Amino acid sequence: MSEQKQHVANRLIDRLTRKDRDALVSHCETVELSFGQVLCEPRNPLRFAYFPLTAFISLVTSIGERLPMEMGLIGNEGMLGATLMLGVDDAPLRAVVQGKGTALKISVSQLRRRLLESPKLRKTLHRYLYVQIEQLSTSAACNHFHRLEPRLARWLLMTHDRAHSDHFRLTHAYLAGMLGVRRSGITVAAGALQRDLIIEYTRGEISILDREGLEAACCECYAATIGDYGRMLA
Repeated sequence: MSEQKQHVANRLIDRLTRKDRDALVSHCETVELSFGQVLCEPRNPLRFAYFPLTAFISLVTSIGERLPMEMGLIGNEGMLGATLMLGVDDAPLRAVVQGKGTALKISVSQLRRRLLESPKLRKTLHRYLYVQIEQLSTSAACNHFHRLEPRLARWLLMTHDRAHSDHFRLTHAYLAGMLGVRRSGITVAAGALQRDLIIEYTRGEISILDREGLEAACCECYAATIGDYGRMLA
């Protein structure tokens, strides 16, 4: 299977007019995000918003002493900080870099100035916030109602969309934490996908061998999330 081409643009910013795009980007800094880097904590004020380019970010939550569980994923289709559109500074979830790479970083104060000056930017980010709320609610329902194997297939598809590669590094322990299950469950579910030649999984390295097969193994939640994005931001 051939490698996906490296993306270097953020799709939300690409939707803006050239004038609005240039004005926003002129106040952004291109930064390198590293795997595991924590960008914000719940109930703490956001200081920056991020528009991923090649990096991607997990939104995770935890209860008590349990390991954090992933509720959403942000790549170059979106942004971290959309809840600022509600006039609330505090972050609702922890944001952790899952895939290292680049992002555009802008201070909250500068973003708010751009929002005041650009109706197109306001409309775009309002629509993206709706999509993100839909993604969070879909993830919650999927985690409760669906079997682990289709959930794992959905998670791998979402990661594949944002990783810009057919290969990425994910350990059993990390996958178990993100999906809120035991490591033994990941072993069984990943083993089933590997036997069907959909993925190859060895020593924490995952290769997507059959994208169509992965989509067939997935529950309907992946298509619903993609459909919401296309409907609101096409």
